[in-house]
Amino acid sequence: MNKMIQFPGVRSVSSRLVLVALASVASCLFSFGANATTAMPVTAPEIGISLRGVAQGTIEQGEPLRIAVRLEAPGDSANPLVLAPATGTWVDAIAVELVSAATGTVAARAEIAGQPASPHATLDRERIAGGLWQVRGESMAGVPPGEYIVRARLEISSGVGWKGSAVSDEMNLRIVATSTDPERRSQRLIARANEALLAGKPEAAAHLLDAELEKSPDDFPLLVLRAAIALRAGNPLAAQSCANRARLLLPPHPDHPSRELEELAGRIFAASLSSPPGTPDVKPPAWSWPPAAVLAMAENELMPPAKAGATSRINLPPAPAPSALTTASTLPRSASGAAAVPLIVRVPVQTALPAAGGSGNGVIVASDELSDAKIIADTAGQWATSAKAGSQYGNSGYAAMKSTGAPDVPIVGDSPSAWCPAGKNSGTDWLEVSFAKPVNATEVRVRQTNCPGSIVKIEAFEADGTAHNWWDGADTYKHSDVRETVWFAMQVPKTSYLVAKIRITLNLAAVPGWKQIDAVQLVGTTP
Repeated sequence: MNKMIQFPGVRSVSSRLVLVALASVASCLFSFGANATTAMPVTAPEIGISLRGVAQGTIEQGEPLRIAVRLEAPGDSANPLVLAPATGTWVDAIAVELVSAATGTVAARAEIAGQPASPHATLDRERIAGGLWQVRGESMAGVPPGEYIVRARLEISSGVGWKGSAVSDEMNLRIVATSTDPERRSQRLIARANEALLAGKPEAAAHLLDAELEKSPDDFPLLVLRAAIALRAGNPLAAQSCANRARLLLPPHPDHPSRELEELAGRIFAASLSSPPGTPDVKPPAWSWPPAAVLAMAENELMPPAKAGATSRINLPPAPAPSALTTASTLPRSASGAAAVPLIVRVPVQTALPAAGGSGNGVIVASDELSDAKIIADTAGQWATSAKAGSQYGNSGYAAMKSTGAPDVPIVGDSPSAWCPAGKNSGTDWLEVSFAKPVNATEVRVRQTNCPGSIVKIEAFEADGTAHNWWDGADTYKHSDVRETVWFAMQVPKTSYLVAKIRITLNLAAVPGWKQIDAVQLVGTTP
């Protein structure tokens, strides 16, 4: 039985993530099956069309146009409809046209994107057929501004199965002159990028978007599409960096989650499972990375105030030497050719001494002893199995339980897969995690994936609730302009008691921004 494919209409500029999905699977949209039967229904197929990437029924002159076409059997059809023309395929029997509303003349004809898997198609209650047609930008450049209609016609005069003609409802389209309006410019760039994707040129699509993102890194629809392109290139880290920046553009507590980002987050997470933190990089192509302006800290990530006389709150450091990286990532380059700031996992420069003013017998672990790969591979460590917190930003995403288990946030930045307290920049909060096997402990490690540096106290608890203060003080981590995932590790002399829980206290005012913890590991030996 063949799979049904839906073609929901794009209702706004922000609903464009589906374009990349269509572009990336254009060659697979036609596997609807069509084993011809001898049934000869008299009813005609129903044809539906929708315009992809068109906001408010308007595009600019020279902007590529994409039309999704859907064919299905009428609801009252008792027999299957077989589309099997004598020559060519069922796709060849479909004409998609742009027609002048004033004169009725055909201004442009669309081309099919891809080819069907079968020359025939069968429509019934369980099977539909459809695909994506496009009018290229070069063809649309010759269409003058004005009012137009878009229609699709199916016509089969000979062959096996249904014969006849069927026409879709008409859709109105306004073509306007090219403008400098930011929203129109964004729509035009997305249309051109998707045209390149349909032509099998993802690198060209990325370069089109990067030229604009270098100047305007906070364009939500461009970031979403750029993330999808990076994901298509096998670079979930780059995709996550684009998605993180796009998420910062949403209201702090939106009434409804962004459908684009929710869908994108799921795809990024699925891709990251094949290359989790601590595994060697697959070295995706350099063009899959977005420009430096996207990778840099955004203004609303609340970096510490600039020093007096500074001209910008964001000062990009030079790209670190290869020895400074804990992963072998291919460094992206900006439009100017300069190396962009990479997304790296880096630990603070610390010594194995208690922080100034601290108490307890714990010591902060030196930076050269910490890395995702080394910590994840440590057989003496165990990950938290349950957790509770003073507060949490959400009941599903950002909940305390998101800090349990091994690291699953593939890249630094905001992620609902990490615990986030409800407060942001004032007061204190705490996270308490439990472990399956109480141990004579020697170390605890905390993976901070957003706004690190706010940990001020570490306590250990025995199974009966007896508390032991391992350390309290001020974290020695120094905030950087480069986004970092930071391990905070605290070592103690091997405890004579068995540790079952760890409580981590945060001073939310110590570092601006939303603090997030992805995982907690306890190191020790069983009696």
